[in-house]
Amino acid sequence: MTTVNETAAGISADELRHAMGHFATGVTVVTSVEPDGSPVGTTANAVSSLSLDPPLILVCFGHDSNTLKAVQSHGAFVVNVLAAPQRQLSANFARRGLAAAWDGVRHRRGRTGSPRLEGVLAVLECTVEHCLPGGDHEIVVGRVSEADTCGQDAGPLVFWRGSYLPLGKS
Repeated sequence: MTTVNETAAGISADELRHAMGHFATGVTVVTSVEPDGSPVGTTANAVSSLSLDPPLILVCFGHDSNTLKAVQSHGAFVVNVLAAPQRQLSANFARRGLAAAWDGVRHRRGRTGSPRLEGVLAVLECTVEHCLPGGDHEIVVGRVSEADTCGQDAGPLVFWRGSYLPLGKS
């Protein structure tokens, strides 16, 4: 096991990113709507189940995220869990500094008005319960109001050490 010597200032962002890259994560696209009704979304792997009773999940967004701003103003969001063949959706919504291209992205509005992507493994529709500071990110706790799975026989899209990892069926 490789170790990193901690300095008085702690570890660098690159060292933390490298170490956390060894933790495999699922890939999601978190979607919401802007005040004018336009859809927004971002690829996120900092998503976790938080509580079963009440049903809560958490999502972490960078402070400069347009999706974070939309989630905060709209008060709702959808976590779309991607399947292995959906790498193109992950790449589309991971474009830093650029709005995701919605042309050709099949979706429909859920009960909260947030976009639900078609063909994903699971959809969790949420309302904002709390927002908490988390360093250079904001932690958004969402109350899950609806959870649907697609029943398709595809494996999940998994990210590990800077690239996608095949897992199960694709």
